[in-house]
Amino acid sequence: MSEEVWEKVWNKDLITSDYSLKYLEFMEQLERTLPQDSTVMEAGCGTGQTLALFSRRHTTIALDISPQALVLAGNVADPELIRGTIFSMPLKDESCDLVYNSGVIEHFREPENRAAVREMARVTRPGGRVIVIVPNSLCPWYRVGKWIAVALNNFEFGYEEDYSPARLRDVLADTGLEVVSSFGLQALLPLATNAREILPVGIRRRFGHIETILPFREYYAYAVGIIARKK
Repeated sequence: MSEEVWEKVWNKDLITSDYSLKYLEFMEQLERTLPQDSTVMEAGCGTGQTLALFSRRHTTIALDISPQALVLAGNVADPELIRGTIFSMPLKDESCDLVYNSGVIEHFREPENRAAVREMARVTRPGGRVIVIVPNSLCPWYRVGKWIAVALNNFEFGYEEDYSPARLRDVLADTGLEVVSSFGLQALLPLATNAREILPVGIRRRFGHIETILPFREYYAYAVGIIARKK
């Protein structure tokens, strides 16, 4: 995935999308489960919004290939900023308690996707967690929306694959990680992307709470994620 693609994405004025709201809520809940002073890295940090949730109680590391992403992450959080590739992260083995990303490995073909997760596992301590979140093959409105964007030559994220829950489990298990659980994020039809907004964020946040009562979200939500543990 080229640096130029992401420089274009992160240099734009971005709206907090419905997916971002769900992602932030999920990571906020996860942060509460971590012991004080854990070491947390986002491998492909983007804007760094979620790292800001961890920076209050933990040591945080932001890694990205895009210089502009690191600027954004440094503005909202207080992480160690590392410009680099997910395939060769300049960290020692077993140096982090949590390594995670959203919207990263789907931009790599086989077997690069597995190599990226394997590198995430390398820098995770035994007993630590690795979380990977990707677009969901089973989400109908994601598939339709992407098809339209590609047809109109308006898809800005470069090469991208989607994953079924089963495929994502296979990728993480293949790296030697123990799959703990899977989950879905953003099951409702979105009212805002990072470029367009139908309703303001306050209303969307309240409306989005309906999602908490929907069952089996990993099978139809926009994104599917896996929580894995390093043995």
